[in-house]
Amino acid sequence: MVDIQVTTCPKDLLNGPCGGALNERCEVDGKECPWVRILERFNVDPATLFEEHPLLLELEDLVERDSRPRDSAFWQNLERGRAFSVEFPVAAVSKPEESLQVLREIRANLVTVPDNPLGYPHYDPIAVACYLKSLGLRSGVMPHITAKDRNLNALTSELRTAQVFGCEAVLLTTGDWPGFAVPSRPVFDVDASNLIRLARLVFAGVMPTKEVLEVESRPRVASTMNPHYRPKLEARRLARKLIAGSEAFFTQVVAAGESATGISKIVEELKKYADVDVPIIASVLYPMKEEMKPFLRALGIPVGDEPFEALLEELKAVEAVRGLNLIVSSRSLEEWLGLWREAREIIKGVFE
Repeated sequence: MVDIQVTTCPKDLLNGPCGGALNERCEVDGKECPWVRILERFNVDPATLFEEHPLLLELEDLVERDSRPRDSAFWQNLERGRAFSVEFPVAAVSKPEESLQVLREIRANLVTVPDNPLGYPHYDPIAVACYLKSLGLRSGVMPHITAKDRNLNALTSELRTAQVFGCEAVLLTTGDWPGFAVPSRPVFDVDASNLIRLARLVFAGVMPTKEVLEVESRPRVASTMNPHYRPKLEARRLARKLIAGSEAFFTQVVAAGESATGISKIVEELKKYADVDVPIIASVLYPMKEEMKPFLRALGIPVGDEPFEALLEELKAVEAVRGLNLIVSSRSLEEWLGLWREAREIIKGVFE
């Protein structure tokens, strides 16, 4: 393993740039991401740059077998290239009964519960996911679990909760820096790659206390992909996540045809490091309001002028894209429900 120490990363990440390296500059201090130059300088297999948390290395020896991945309509459709998920409208729901309105409307294979997008405080995704399960949600549920503001102990508790209470999948990522919304400095005890590895250990019944539990089934483990990074850099990030145990990738928001092309280029680059067929789920935003475009560009997300239908057609043409994750933008539940119906009909017309 190449011994690389990066002391200038504000998040103290171990395994390369996070999704917040906008245009290769850190979202925290605006300086060039120190990991970018390292990945360019070392033209090696990403496995040699994967630094595993010391405790996780000790726990590896306790794993006897992997638990059975949970069956779900989402994963079955993912294998057929027709998976469809929708993000729970955390910004539009303010009362428990409003959750019932959302659930009565949703026709998707999976409901994803985000973890405070852009660091803005909303709801705890594990709590919401368990609540949705208690309401008899017909779709599967996938809480987002981030390393931000959680140490190893807290992350283990969240992963164990997702497993015991029947979540079909978890989406694991570093997490958005909260400085956009609140003046606080977060804790990053592990990075995304080590969070994925921790999940696979916990789901196999191995706890950080070195206690080994009996586990029958586990959630699927998904992580994130940034189609706006340079392909060579992003392929190396994804390769490390595959090494850690990721089974699928959800993209950041795709709002332009060039990002759809970027997915293809990254996948081609990834084949140099991993000869596996990993499903990709493209996240799309509806509707694309003009006032949102400058905001997305500021986050390093290219925005095009093509209609929503045209963007879907471009994504459909990307072989690696096996599903869509719909994010409906609204702070009003009534408006959200109307926009959901519109977007669902458009998606059905293209993908089904």
